[in-house]
Amino acid sequence: MCVITNPSGTRTDSFLKPLTDGTYKISYTPFEEGRHTIDLLYDGVPVPGSPFTVNVRRGCDPKKCQAYGPGLEHGLVNQVNTFTVETKGAGTGGLGLAMEGPSEAKMTCKDNRDGSCTVEYVPLESGEYDVAIKFADQHIPGSPFKDLFRHSDKLEEEVDRSTGVGR
Repeated sequence: MCVITNPSGTRTDSFLKPLTDGTYKISYTPFEEGRHTIDLLYDGVPVPGSPFTVNVRRGCDPKKCQAYGPGLEHGLVNQVNTFTVETKGAGTGGLGLAMEGPSEAKMTCKDNRDGSCTVEYVPLESGEYDVAIKFADQHIPGSPFKDLFRHSDKLEEEVDRSTGVGR
């Protein structure tokens, strides 16, 4: 038998499953943060070490975050570039943004109040930049992103060459 007591003194349901090797698997879902006490009994007698304590805290999963937008694919120097970061369903955690490259690029982050934020930045020199996005101090999927920035006139020249249309 397994009895799990929450910090508030209420109990949490647990599921006890016998395994083929003679051991048991116990699973439960805590609904409160804090210290939980787990009493394990076999034939009414506490198993050695019981009761056990587990400190439960609110979880987070950076893998549930995503970042997207043109500012993570390519960009223009001396112009505002943007992308969006979504943290919906990822739990509790702080968002960290960093950009490394040939020049400094000031970044601003606007909370959209829907589990996402819009990030704007202006790189001052052309070249390759790394955009690192972390949630709860862990990289989100795809981070760090590699981004190539060019001056707008060089981008237009490349488009003209690729289409064969002169300027």
